[in-house]
Amino acid sequence: MAVAMTLDSYLSNKACHYDVVEHPFSASAVQSGMSASLPLAQVAKAVVVNHHNHYLLVAIPAMNRLMLPQVESMVGSHLSLTHEKELDALFGDCDKGAIPAIGQAYGLDVIWDDALQEEDDIYLEGGDHRHLIHLKREQFLQLMQNNPHGEISCAPDELYDMSHIRQI
Repeated sequence: MAVAMTLDSYLSNKACHYDVVEHPFSASAVQSGMSASLPLAQVAKAVVVNHHNHYLLVAIPAMNRLMLPQVESMVGSHLSLTHEKELDALFGDCDKGAIPAIGQAYGLDVIWDDALQEEDDIYLEGGDHRHLIHLKREQFLQLMQNNPHGEISCAPDELYDMSHIRQI
């Protein structure tokens, strides 16, 4: 399938040139990054959450875990992870589990992790399990410029040590 048509059209409309990185079949953003020999800090994975059927895409580094309480604090409400069946309807031209971290292309609000702005190159799922989109930092930041961001993910071993997170 290569790059999902919705994503390609969105990036074209934004005059955002991108490269495509082909890799062996993989089932997740982490596996995609590993099979393409990329630093996982540069691979953005998408996590979709919802609040009463209002969907929000959260973009975080692939090797990290989402800190849901931090996102809830940003949006001011309780959120839950979106079920697979709902994702199929939201991302109809993407293979299951290959969701691009550019939710705007699919009409979703986006929140992104500050760690992504530290990387010179950003890679994200292209909509299938064999292709990644490559963007330069400036392109990624331009696409994300009107979206909220913050420290919303951490390494898996830090997930249960929330002492560094400000309590509200």
